[in-house]
Amino acid sequence: MPLINLHTHSSFSDGTLPPEKLAAAAAAAGVNYFSLTDHDNTAGWRGLGPLLSARGLRWCRGVELSTRLHDSLHVLGYGVDPESPALAAALEEFRRRRLSRMEEILALLRPLGFSATLADLEAAGPPPAAAGASAARTYGRPHLADLMEERRFVRNRKQAFEKYIGYGCPAYVPPRGPDMEEAIKAIKAAGGAAVIAHPGVVEKVLDLGAWKDMGLDGLEAFYPSHTVCKTGEFLELARRYGLGVTAGTDFHGPGTGREELSGFDHDEADFGWLGKYWS
Repeated sequence: MPLINLHTHSSFSDGTLPPEKLAAAAAAAGVNYFSLTDHDNTAGWRGLGPLLSARGLRWCRGVELSTRLHDSLHVLGYGVDPESPALAAALEEFRRRRLSRMEEILALLRPLGFSATLADLEAAGPPPAAAGASAARTYGRPHLADLMEERRFVRNRKQAFEKYIGYGCPAYVPPRGPDMEEAIKAIKAAGGAAVIAHPGVVEKVLDLGAWKDMGLDGLEAFYPSHTVCKTGEFLELARRYGLGVTAGTDFHGPGTGREELSGFDHDEADFGWLGKYWS
């Protein structure tokens, strides 16, 4: 069966591969249906579509918006127009809020013995693309965790979150992204479909009825941490609320702990509703 993977990240957000290498890796992994869904960013889609098509992949343009309601409550957008002025303005604002959050986190880390600036953060890590193009990169806590590891303040990204910047830790600052209605509206205004990412991670805060009324279109029922039983529950919830379902591995690249790129079996009965978004 063909494989589908509609949840991946590049070095334009918190992935480690530039988009062109991600396209090659997806093809090598046997993925047939693909989307790049960088956090609050569509810059990685510049020139990516032809590279995917040349490798025989079907694809739809994607993005992942991080809400303020929970660190892991994210909304995937599929079929969005990266050139939409409304979406570009919204994403720029969401990235600005991220930087404001990072400044607050850095201020809390200084008394704890770690001193860095936003400029240090921007200089660290892989470039967004092999050709350069550093504008519009999205920064978040994973980048800071990697900088802390690079400077040997922590052993690894996991320790940075568990000891310093994760929820309940001394340098934790709540997310500043959009609320659910703002996120869904930004995706719909750009012609896309709004889908809740990794619902098993945020199961306790799901409010599908209210979000459906706001324009929610789908649920990422197929996800690596979902058991067969849990996937079945999300398929049933999707049917109950009239939502489509999607599948993705949340690939971030080598060295991130999220390195599974293959995908899930593509079944037209599950994913046919996305048909109008494919290229």
